[in-house]
Order: sequence, then structure tokens, then C-alpha cells
Amino acid sequence: MMVGIKQTEFFNHNQAYWLLGALALLGLMLLGLHQTLLFDVDEGAFTEATREMLESSDWGHTTLNGVDRFDKPIGVYWLQAISASILGVNEFAFRLPSALAAWLSALILARFAWELWGHRAAALLAVISVTSLGHWAMARTATADALLGLFFVLIFVDLCRALFGQDFRKSRRVALWVALGLLVKGPVAILLPLGSLVSLWAIDSNYRIRIQAIFLDMKSWAICFIVAGPWYVYAYLRHGQGFIDGFILKHNIERFTGSMEGHSGSLLYFMVVLPLLWLPWSPMFIRSFFNFKSQWQDPVLKYCWLWFLFVFFFFSFASTKLPHYLLYAGPAVCILMTHASMNASRNFWNLTWVIAVSALSVLLLLPGYLQQHLEVINDTFYRHLLLGSLVTEMKYGVPFIFFLMCVLALFKHLLRISGSSKVSFMTGTSFMAFALFQSAMLSVLVLPWWAMTLQGPVNELARITFNEKVTIVQWGVHFPSFATYRGQASPRRPPGQGEWALVKISDFQWQRDWAVVEARGPLAVVKPSVKSVGLTCADSVPCKEK
Repeated sequence: MMVGIKQTEFFNHNQAYWLLGALALLGLMLLGLHQTLLFDVDEGAFTEATREMLESSDWGHTTLNGVDRFDKPIGVYWLQAISASILGVNEFAFRLPSALAAWLSALILARFAWELWGHRAAALLAVISVTSLGHWAMARTATADALLGLFFVLIFVDLCRALFGQDFRKSRRVALWVALGLLVKGPVAILLPLGSLVSLWAIDSNYRIRIQAIFLDMKSWAICFIVAGPWYVYAYLRHGQGFIDGFILKHNIERFTGSMEGHSGSLLYFMVVLPLLWLPWSPMFIRSFFNFKSQWQDPVLKYCWLWFLFVFFFFSFASTKLPHYLLYAGPAVCILMTHASMNASRNFWNLTWVIAVSALSVLLLLPGYLQQHLEVINDTFYRHLLLGSLVTEMKYGVPFIFFLMCVLALFKHLLRISGSSKVSFMTGTSFMAFALFQSAMLSVLVLPWWAMTLQGPVNELARITFNEKVTIVQWGVHFPSFATYRGQASPRRPPGQGEWALVKISDFQWQRDWAVVEARGPLAVVKPSVKSVGLTCADSVPCKEK
């Protein structure tokens, strides 16, 4: 029997209740996926690479605007391509694998929390997982991160069962999850579990024999190689040193040793990012710090801390920093916050409410504030985007937050005075309702507005020129979603004979005889004159005639 974990059937009672809860979470995950335009650069790059895979019928390799793409392994593109083949080339289809991965992650963690602490913990952990701001965002993003998050959840849960329970065979399932992680993201799928196990081996001698057995199990290594190995071997045989340079060196090793695409930060970067990623629940992680000593005595919670600390310090010392890197500690952080939530005092819940309501109010008020104070935006390009944005009435959502709080408080009071033994109102249920409300509001109101503001001109220009039988290159800009929406590759280079160009109006100095085909906001599609064809320059710098 696993230390600190009670063995019980997950659906031993109230099966309908749990089934309805799971379906409700699925509905929340799917809510608004089709309402939000693709964001550049990441979503546009992934979706265009997937579209080109479908167009070429070459499912062994990806390209972006016709150029070999080595950013990520093939797994995420396969899943997006299958979805798009069934549902069509659209935002919902591209994001569906991420949404389903986030949903499954929540259910798996809920099952694990049930085994640890019962039904109350299961409900809390499921809601924490789907409503924390970072996880919510990744579930609505057509990239590899939600899929990797699913495999990290599976790895974490089965490692706990193998380490602290009696079923060593679970470690062989870990090998399968690691292999699938290698196919959707790369070496990080094995690096983080390995680092957490080494940390546990170093500080707790009670588990060294089991950890050594996991490392030396040849069947596990065989499973990992059989599942992930063929594509890596194929990629190397097909591309040779190009695959080594592009995937292994540039997009893995150089991400740690050097800052890629300007994504850098200080050692304190993730200290700032941490509370933002887990809003509205992040105060509960602060409470976990207060409970560190007691949590350290529990083997599962100790492993949660080791997993989190390894992720935190590893990426803090990496040169390339992106907020979602910290989400790789997601299963550990969610379990720690669940434990803290179950033992939080009323005063701490009140503090959590204040922080959560304040944060959501800021998210609702920020668009209107920026529209009225464009001078705070230093970048001319983004200032023009905001200048042309739709007038937002999100500020009226703030009073509704307080109305919701009053309704929840009244409902709680009625339950208390009813004295019904059939009604069990657990601590934190009203906050769970608020967290679900926040996720829904962000999905259907806030995120679509930001997408339309930032991506609207790109989308409109792509759709306007959709039927034009001409190549439109990207000159001085990088909006891969333009190619996805046009259904045609859009290389990043100067225009050639008979080609048009997508440009920034403020940055590009075309000749007077160039025609503006269409313009939206700070972007335009232009048609060079015949004498201007053949310009040579870097694609990020305006060109002059040869």
C-alpha cells in the first residue's frame, strides 16, 4: 500500500456526479476556442507547419513557409493534423489537442488526489488545474506545451506510485509517457523527471534502491526507445547534420546557453511569473511555503517540492526564459496548492478572495484604460493596433463580479441555515465557482478581444487576399498565421518578380510607384513596381533599389 495514499475506487459512489463534473470541465476547456484568432508568433508557426504537412502529405517532417522547421518533434503536428483533417483548418481544430490534453490532465490529477485525500481534494485539484491562469492559457494555445503538460502529469503520478507504493511496474508506464513527451517537445521530457529523481536520491536514502532500480530497468529503456526512437532515427537519416544543428543544438542546447529571440530575464524572472501563472489560486502556493516543514514530512509532498524546485532553478539559470516553462512544474504545484487549500483558515481564504477579485478586475479594466491612455504604449506598432481596436465594455464586468460574490454568499448562508444533511458545502466551494466563472469570462470576453486587437489586421489582410493567385512574402514582419489563414506559404524575404509583400506601414519605405493593395491598421499588402524587383537586404530592414 502506498505510503500516505489510501487505495479506493475513484467512482465507488456518486458516479453521475463525477461524470457531470468531468463533462462540465470539458465544456469549459472547449469554450471560446473558435472565437479567438490565432496568436503570432507561436500559434501561427505551429498551425502553418501543420497546414503545410497536410498540403504536402509528408507526415514525417514539417516546414514553415517552405523552409525546414526543426523547432519541435513531430507529435504535436500529427495531432493537430488529425484534428484539422476531421474538423477543417480552423482555430478550434488546431487548439483541440491542447484543450483535450489539459482536460485529461485535470482528470488524472483529480484521480490521484482522490487516492491521497478523498473526494474534496479531487474536486479542488481538478478546478485548480483547469482554472489557473497559465494552464488555462496553454489549454487554448495551439502549441506543444499542453500536450507536454499531460505527459508530465502522467509521469509524475506514476513515479509517485512506483516510488511510494508497491507497484514497481508503474515505472515502465513512465517510460511510455517519457517517450511520448520526447515526440511532442523533446529532451525536456526526460530531463525534468530525471532531475527530480536525482534530487530525491541525493536527499533521502530511503528511496535510493527504488530509484536505482528505475534507472537500471532495461525494459523501461527499451519501451522509450521503441516508441520515440524511430522518428528521431528517421529525422537524422533524412536531414543529417541539419537535424542535429537545428533541433538538438539550436532549439534545445542554445535555449539554455543563450537567449533566443530576445526571451531573456534575470534570476528573479520566475519569482515574478510564479504568482501570475497560478492566479486566482496563487496565494495557496504562498501558504504552502508556510507549511513547508510539515509538507516535507509527507513523501508525496516532498517529491512535489523537489519537482518544483528543480524546474524553478533549472529554468532560472537558463538564458532563454518564457513564462510557460514554469508550468512544467504544474502537477507538483497543483498538488501543493490543493493540500494548502484543504487546510487554509477563513482569514487566508478571505485574503485569496481579495487578491483574486483584484486581479480579475485589472484584467477587465486594462483594455479600456489602454484605449484611453495610448501614451503609455511606447511601441508605435502596438499603439496603432490599440488605436484601431474595438471599443470594449469589459469594465461593466467588474460590478458583475461583486454581484456573483453576493449570490454565492447568499447561497452559502441558505445552505447553512437549511440544516439539510443531504447538502455538504465544503470550504472553498464558492471560490471554485468564482475560478470557473473567471475562466469562462476570460475565454469568451477578454481573450477574443485581445486576439482581435493584436491579430485582426493580419487576419483581415489574409482573408481579403485569400483568392489572389500570387505569392505574398513577409518583408520585415513575422506573422506566420497570415499564411495559415491564406492557405498559402508566405516566406520571409524581399518580394520577387510578380510577388506582393506584407509590410509594416510605419517601417517600410516603398517607392512612390508601389501600389497599396490593402491596408489594415499598421499593416499593408503592397505590390512593388517592376523596376523595384530584385531588392537585396535583410528581411528585417527596409530596402532600397539595387
